[in-house]
Amino acid sequence: MLAPAAASSKLAILPVTVEGGISESDQAELTKALTAGLERGSFQIVGPEDVLAADAEASKCNNAVCYQNIAARTGAAYVVRAVVSVKDRDYSVKVELVAGADGKRLAQTQDGCEICGVVDASGLIDSAAATLRLKLDALSKGPASVKMTSNPKGAIVTIDGEVVGETPIERPVVPGKHLIRVSEEGFISIEREVTFVEGVNEDLNFSLEKLPSRLPGRRFGYVSLGFGLAAIGGAIGFAILDDKPYKLGGKCSTTYTGDPNKPYNNIPGSNSITGNDECASLWRTEPFSIPLAIAGGALLTLGIVILVNSRQKTKKDGAAATARRNLPRFGVGPGSVSLSGRF
Repeated sequence: MLAPAAASSKLAILPVTVEGGISESDQAELTKALTAGLERGSFQIVGPEDVLAADAEASKCNNAVCYQNIAARTGAAYVVRAVVSVKDRDYSVKVELVAGADGKRLAQTQDGCEICGVVDASGLIDSAAATLRLKLDALSKGPASVKMTSNPKGAIVTIDGEVVGETPIERPVVPGKHLIRVSEEGFISIEREVTFVEGVNEDLNFSLEKLPSRLPGRRFGYVSLGFGLAAIGGAIGFAILDDKPYKLGGKCSTTYTGDPNKPYNNIPGSNSITGNDECASLWRTEPFSIPLAIAGGALLTLGIVILVNSRQKTKKDGAAATARRNLPRFGVGPGSVSLSGRF
């Protein structure tokens, strides 16, 4: 958690970190611009030189443990770190505001310019400092905090487009209006705009809905299963009938006589030479049996998948509905009442 409001007006500024070719005098100019921009705020400044005196490795600081150490040694509630990247004559400026108590990033601004110089980069730093001043002024009135949980756990949380961690998570936030987004693979993301008030601890819970299945309902599954079984039965019947004598009512409609002068007899009967029925035509059902078998197998598989999927979804939806009924909906803070929940 952040330091109390009475102690939150002290700010430690780290030496500007430069990535790329730049002279020491230009680097000093950028550090001066950052310090001057922050000094216009209503809080006490611990300048880069004093920070280096307290911690000789401060210029290399870039992790939570280091930020906490610097805050402890300087007595600051917050730490500011600026990184300037230079490539040819292109400048990129990133300024971060970090909570000294836990080393977590509270705010970040990033900007850049192409084909510019140190003067332009100093202007970018001054603009970033102005943005951070507004956030620090809000923080000086007393911190707000938020505790976020989700069903399922482990969902990714972003605040104003910045990833801050995974649920469950508890962290301080700058008072004011923020856009919170909770997302998890396979679930519908939730976005919620929340206004945080100084001194109020918000307790938010997000119940993520699973992405809807694209498969049809159970009724279609039973229909598909029925047609699949019928198609497979038809395929088996046609396969058995293939190459069998073409008989209707137990008799051949056209009989092969065996006589080369009169090979076919259109009158049902037996072969005039052998005395046995020899049908002139055979069933040719293979072109029907193979497609029916393929279609039947596909419909049968689809029906089984739909029925299994709908059964699992029904169980999960019932469990999720039971969990949602037990979620808290209201939160109370010092001197205020806040409403939380799905809306």
